[in-house]
Amino acid sequence: MDNNNIEQSLKEYGARIDERLMGLFPVKNDYLSDAIWYHMESGGKRMRPALCLMICEALGGNPDDAIPFATAVEILHNMFLMHDDIEDGDTMRRDKPTVWVKFGTANAINAGDYLLGRAYRVLLDSNLPLEKKIRLLDIFTFAYERTVEGQALDINWRGSEDFTIDHYLETVELKTAYYLTCGMAGGAVVAGRSDAVIEKIWELGKSMGPAFQIRDDLIDLTQGKGRGGVIGSDIKEGKPSFLYAYTMSQAGAGDRERLIEIMLKPRESTSTRVVDEVINLYNKYDAINYAQKFAEGLVEKSFKIIEEIPVEDKTTFRELAQFMAQRTA
Repeated sequence: MDNNNIEQSLKEYGARIDERLMGLFPVKNDYLSDAIWYHMESGGKRMRPALCLMICEALGGNPDDAIPFATAVEILHNMFLMHDDIEDGDTMRRDKPTVWVKFGTANAINAGDYLLGRAYRVLLDSNLPLEKKIRLLDIFTFAYERTVEGQALDINWRGSEDFTIDHYLETVELKTAYYLTCGMAGGAVVAGRSDAVIEKIWELGKSMGPAFQIRDDLIDLTQGKGRGGVIGSDIKEGKPSFLYAYTMSQAGAGDRERLIEIMLKPRESTSTRVVDEVINLYNKYDAINYAQKFAEGLVEKSFKIIEEIPVEDKTTFRELAQFMAQRTA
């Protein structure tokens, strides 16, 4: 299966939870649902719930049984985005103003808090056997905690002259890997798979997640990740990306000082010209090519882990791993 087919499959699986979301967040024209649906209706790939349903089915389970968990994962994703936009100072999300810009910071924080509560509610109200429900709650909470830990690192490494690729990998393993893999682990639980399978899926996430995030760093330099066509949002917010870490390890003293200076600038002071200057530095030290090769190396590592997953058909896992380092959006 090529990347276009994987993208299409992810869309089809992801769309299956939209009706469930509408039931959980009915439009009431109140202070909560207005902000939530303003955010929800802006789109989003529904990738994480799609991964849950795809893996559940690939492992012999009924994806309909996994819809509550997949829905909870998507709600958590949107809660993180809503709060991340505040923490990062992002003013655009999916090509329109972010929730905190539209409704104010207090309403955005409160709406995000409500999303988390609803995520737990959909898990608690599912019709799955109690043993599976408890395992899913444990997986969900574990991924939530690890992601917040990663966000703490992401916030506090910004503009650091000591930031390395190892620091980057530590950050994204926490912030991206567990959170990306959470749905896959949950799908395996719903399918009735063993702890050995779940453990290998978490291990797989530690290579797939960073590959996904490095690709995200690269997409930010070309397509703006749906932020109103803005290129280099990561640079504007001083985000400690893979590109920043690698360039800091290769650059001369003058370029390092200039890069740190730019990364520490307030977002509103980082013009398009300054973003271009950073991209030129990344190109000067071949950071973009190195990042793509590094991501592809992580995919190769993923393939080795996939071979150790104790299931017969590993096709879906392989296709998803390859997609992570080659996606274009």
